[in-house]
Amino acid sequence: MQKYIAMFFVTCVLCVTYWTTKAASADPPAYPKTKINPKDSAEMVLIPAGEFLMGTSENQLAAVLKAYPTMKREWFLDELPQRKVELDAYYIYITEVTVAQYRKFCTATKHAMPKEPPWKWQDNQPIVNVSWNDAKAYADWAGASLPTEAQWEKAARGTDGRVFPWGDKWDAARCANKSNSYDEYGNYIGPKSVASFKAGASPYGIEDMAGNTCEWCADWYGKDYYKIAPLKNPTGPKTGEKRILRGGSWNNNGPVDYRGACRDSNRPDGGGADAGFRCVVLIPAPQAQ
Repeated sequence: MQKYIAMFFVTCVLCVTYWTTKAASADPPAYPKTKINPKDSAEMVLIPAGEFLMGTSENQLAAVLKAYPTMKREWFLDELPQRKVELDAYYIYITEVTVAQYRKFCTATKHAMPKEPPWKWQDNQPIVNVSWNDAKAYADWAGASLPTEAQWEKAARGTDGRVFPWGDKWDAARCANKSNSYDEYGNYIGPKSVASFKAGASPYGIEDMAGNTCEWCADWYGKDYYKIAPLKNPTGPKTGEKRILRGGSWNNNGPVDYRGACRDSNRPDGGGADAGFRCVVLIPAPQAQ
């Protein structure tokens, strides 16, 4: 009898060990592809964890310099080198934060609305005339954050290093840009309503990542940062004078400004009628067992 009791005990131990090991090695939980942020009703899309190509390759830079002979190589050195960067998964707003969403934030927090642009406020247009400080305050209120430069670029370009959100060939009809943001009399009419250019969406279905407004990112700008940046979850230099802006705007001139790798910057208290933003929501790390 003692023999059978011992065998039963060993079997129980083996079973507990097996299922404990299996649970520990199970795939991470699946997250929905889209979510709604309850604070501002913004729709968000999941950007899966993994690597993507960040920055400009030498071949891409050569193509730009060939197409625009008056441009100089040194103007693009802050986009080099192109490298594989790994990011954890996150959610990003499908569109830029709108005037209506920003007004809701201002009503709730007594934050001042920015100066109204010449085309007047339109609820479904992206908010403009916001500084980085304004954008950060909104993100904090929304339980979100501004995207890092790497998060923004992966969401805009996908994983294959494409030049524009839709591919490698410039197409002005796919985004709000200077060619379609002025009336016949030369008066600017500003950005379009968000998600007006479905054909210009990124590989993840994210709208307006080329044109409409340039978008504030979390990072400080560092001219040589790509040379020393970590290859996993880079967050930019620890200090700086200017914050990153990405994506070009309705007021930019040519295809160069709308490339997914193009970097711009401004003071945190700066802004303008072409500056807006979108937010990201991080996925909490699994709890230790």
